[in-house]
Amino acid sequence: MKKVSKVLICILVLALTCTVISACSSKQAGVNEAAKKSSPQEMSSEDSRYGGTITVAKKMSVPHLDSDKSTDWQISSIMNHVYEGLFEFDSNFKAQPHLAKSYKISDNGKVYNIKLRKGVLFHNGKEMTAEDISASFNRWLKNNGAGKMVAPYFDKVKILGKYEIVFKFNEPYAPFINILASPVSNQKLVIRPQEIIEKFGDEVITEHIGTGPYKLVKRIPDQKVKLTRFEDYVPSELHSSMYAGERKAYAKNIVFKIVDEQSVRVAGVKSGRFHFAEEAQQDQYEIFKSNPDVKPIVVNPDLMEMLIINCGNPPFDNINARRALVHAIDMEELGSAMIGNEAFWDTEACLHPKGTIWYDKNAGKGIYNNYDLEKAKKLLDKANYDGSPIVILSGRDDKVEKQGAIALKDQLEKVGFKVNLKLFDRPTVVEKRSKEKGWNLHLTMFSKAVPDPQIHAAWTGTDKWISNWDDKYSHQMDKIFAKMIRETDYEKRYKIVKEFYDKYWETVPYINLVDYSRLHLINKSLKNYKSSPQAFFWNTWIKKKQ
Repeated sequence: MKKVSKVLICILVLALTCTVISACSSKQAGVNEAAKKSSPQEMSSEDSRYGGTITVAKKMSVPHLDSDKSTDWQISSIMNHVYEGLFEFDSNFKAQPHLAKSYKISDNGKVYNIKLRKGVLFHNGKEMTAEDISASFNRWLKNNGAGKMVAPYFDKVKILGKYEIVFKFNEPYAPFINILASPVSNQKLVIRPQEIIEKFGDEVITEHIGTGPYKLVKRIPDQKVKLTRFEDYVPSELHSSMYAGERKAYAKNIVFKIVDEQSVRVAGVKSGRFHFAEEAQQDQYEIFKSNPDVKPIVVNPDLMEMLIINCGNPPFDNINARRALVHAIDMEELGSAMIGNEAFWDTEACLHPKGTIWYDKNAGKGIYNNYDLEKAKKLLDKANYDGSPIVILSGRDDKVEKQGAIALKDQLEKVGFKVNLKLFDRPTVVEKRSKEKGWNLHLTMFSKAVPDPQIHAAWTGTDKWISNWDDKYSHQMDKIFAKMIRETDYEKRYKIVKEFYDKYWETVPYINLVDYSRLHLINKSLKNYKSSPQAFFWNTWIKKKQ
């Protein structure tokens, strides 16, 4: 990212602010007309685009396919083709009505009245109604990380008719629409049939019926997930823009294959065995660029590599031990070890991209990227660290996480930490990090394109996500987010956001290490692929050989 030009997305959050304070609407055609438009038989000019199987080489497996029950965004990268939300983000990161037709905010931000599109069908042939929205929302409140964040402020759901529903809060809740649209696991509200919710309750859902352009055929754990076109799909009539708008299922099937070896993924795209490969080696960018059979895709804005700190276990239940970590880490060395090519990574203390209205150039000033071994040692002494080994829990399937964990171990040992490094496959890591005991530090990636600052409250604060953080500092953080959530005025809200940054770097519940861009590869036969933080394959097709 030091050489690859950055996408300055000032329009991103400006659009989000408008989303918070204004209502949107879109016209929807009846089910029969929309179904005609989406039918391959009625689109003779596009006939050549239909058919075939898009094969995607993914770098790691997933524990299951229920995005309410896991923070693993590999789940949503697959299931975004199967499930849809009331709202979806467009290319400017503005939340647009999707399964919703329109919405209205009233009572100073406490009431959200949402009208639904008519004629939207689930994969089992049933029409979507407000009853399905209510059931999906209530499960989301109890099981989803973002839902749990919303729940304390929420009052009730009221169904006004088959296609109209009202969400009422106890107090103003500014970021509601943006949170509903967040496109990643354990945040977004996806809509399922009421009977599926009733069947599985709070258990992991294994019967997946959505409204999306593709439906699930089968999943073979650790091998593949196969989707096939939903022939009766009813698309939005809005212009297609990233996750929002019209979705066309040109490919008959999409198969996600688990291919953990990067070299195999790359070779498969070159040969045409795969149409898309996740995360190629950034150091090979120029080589890929010169290959006529492939196209390199640089994702930007993309990811933050985060160091998750278990604040509930010694020694990091002590704030001075956490502060020692910051000064023990050489970010430049770590970035080189994790990513390599300097064009693809950069150091940045702020959790929002430069150029957005939530960006603060003073975030972490004097703390972040201030490598100081002597200061780290003094803080560690102040924490009364007793020399007990700390456990770094990380994935062995992900090059960035694995190499970062190895480099981090070496750096921490220089200041006096005793370190045990434990590397596992992704499902095992997700299972182990969910437990309070057995680990101290964990490397993982977060999306940089965060839809709203309030999203940080899902993982920062008292006992949020896997931090096990519960002390006077976590309660101070809770109060900051409580203020942020009520404020709809941008200038006032931005001051609260800066207060969050200050408290974040004062108390160090996490450490954002470096920002980086992934490099994906597509085969030349895959057409109309649009780069986004999460890959999607509706509106793409395979060019047939002449």
